[in-house]
Amino acid sequence: MPISRTPRAVLALAAVATVTVAGCTSGTDADSQIDNSATSTETAGGALDLNSLDTGDYNTEPRDFVAEGQFAGDFGPAVEGQRLAEFVVHPHDVDPTLVAGGVRNGVSVGGVGSFLQAGADDTIVQYGLISGFHSFRDNPEQTRELGIAVWRFPSEADAAGAAEALYLNALDPEDSAFSSGPQTPLTLDGLPGTYATTHLWETGTEDVGTFTPQGMFVISTYARDADADTAWLTSTTETAVQQQMALLDRFPPTPTEEIERLPVDVDKVLARSVGFVESENSRNSDSAVYGPDGFLHFTIDPVATQKIFDTAGVDRVAVHNSNVYRAGSNAAAEELRDGIAEIFLGEYPDLIEDTSITQELPGTTCWSGDTTQGRVAFCLMVHDRYMAELSGHRPIGNTDPDKDTLRTVPQRLGAQYTKFVRADEVGLGKN
Repeated sequence: MPISRTPRAVLALAAVATVTVAGCTSGTDADSQIDNSATSTETAGGALDLNSLDTGDYNTEPRDFVAEGQFAGDFGPAVEGQRLAEFVVHPHDVDPTLVAGGVRNGVSVGGVGSFLQAGADDTIVQYGLISGFHSFRDNPEQTRELGIAVWRFPSEADAAGAAEALYLNALDPEDSAFSSGPQTPLTLDGLPGTYATTHLWETGTEDVGTFTPQGMFVISTYARDADADTAWLTSTTETAVQQQMALLDRFPPTPTEEIERLPVDVDKVLARSVGFVESENSRNSDSAVYGPDGFLHFTIDPVATQKIFDTAGVDRVAVHNSNVYRAGSNAAAEELRDGIAEIFLGEYPDLIEDTSITQELPGTTCWSGDTTQGRVAFCLMVHDRYMAELSGHRPIGNTDPDKDTLRTVPQRLGAQYTKFVRADEVGLGKN
């Protein structure tokens, strides 16, 4: 079960784009500039005129999904996977050094996603996997890695059959360029009822994988050590599975027949996010409302972020082309903004404050800079007890507007602020 090394997600808590910050340049050519045709948003009387904002094609009316009676429908399995995120163990809770990475973390629907090698999905298609959530982290040196996944099946029998089938596939995998080759059976004394395998690479790297049926779920782990430290692999795997089994016992699964009726907007936070236009792509992990523990899987510094969340009283994070955090109060939202900015700029100190993006919106600060993969912008906006995070990326040499999320940052900021204001005007989710 080889898991490729991945770069750290740059955009602090969104994992929207993966870039590596280099020295910031002056950016005098057209490709390094952010599109911004908006002018001042102040009226003659000093009040903000929402109609003067450049919001592009983005919807600026917050929707009350509950009042409209809108449920998840066909998107229900993804919502169930998003709910599950809150109950998937963080690798750094197993080994405190595992805090890097995270860009591949997220929801999988109908298959195991990128967690396992080729052939896994075909192996379990008969068992009807509904959805799941997986989380990977490695150490800063990328010499150790731990991945934890939980997959939901229609029944206990399906989960048990899938766990055995995945184990047998690991022992005799489909012949593929992406396959590690056959794994070797492994017995873990601390995990009775768990299927386990190991593989020693020619480079000296060793990995250990497991499949544990638990009710209608299968827990899977993947641990890798570049120096073939078998003791670390064994103890880490056993601890991860034991922690995950205990945490999964607390998860209230939605009855299969009710998954399509899951609410799409818990506490009316998603309604305040920007949303996507038709030409933009989103994942199953997007269009989501997470609890703080669920959203930590997507952050670049989960330990520091968790402390900030606790201090600011963050209880909901909506993800939908902007991240909207609900804090305990306006003062807490401002504290959250300062903490998130500190984490982000600590990782990427070459980015500089950029007022040209903000459309002079109240409570809004943006930073931008050139990177080895293009130009990036990152913005934070505070409104009452909410803090929004938006980001954009223009790849080097890109000529496809649909792959240039940097050009829409000012418009998305305009839409974000308008939704905040109008949500207040209609009393959406006041609490």
